[in-house]
Amino acid sequence: MTANYYVDGNGFVKKASPIIKIFSNGSFETNDESEGATVQRIETGKYLINGVLGYNPDGAWGIHNGVSVPKNSNGLEIIYIKDKVLSDGSIEIQTFHRQHTNLPEDFQNWRVKEIIDEKPIYYNDSEQCNIPPSTWLDISVEMPADSIWNQQQAQKRIGPITVA
Repeated sequence: MTANYYVDGNGFVKKASPIIKIFSNGSFETNDESEGATVQRIETGKYLINGVLGYNPDGAWGIHNGVSVPKNSNGLEIIYIKDKVLSDGSIEIQTFHRQHTNLPEDFQNWRVKEIIDEKPIYYNDSEQCNIPPSTWLDISVEMPADSIWNQQQAQKRIGPITVA
């Protein structure tokens, strides 16, 4: 990540903003601008982002205002998301398996849920699941005026305060 751009999990260059990377187990990374935001995995496939005021409204991240979903080698999204901005600005994100049943079987997104008696059990299309391992969601968020970054930027504009 740099001050001017960000490369998302799919390798696309996007305008930088407060960004949070959310991983399968609910661990997360913030950039300088989103420092102070937190994420928790509530249950399978349900994540809660706190300390934010919804999505970043600049529109640079597309119609959905700030979610980059992982894709497979054919450029197809491998999960669905259902999201909701709560009244306090927190964002609830749910993730669901995306099978691509309209494609030939060899090109569908077969994801192993568990192994029983040495046989794989696969997720069903639209079944709630965690973000797939080795991938993440990139979320562009709006930070409150009193966030760490915004306070630092305000201090730079004002400059040091001296007492005479």
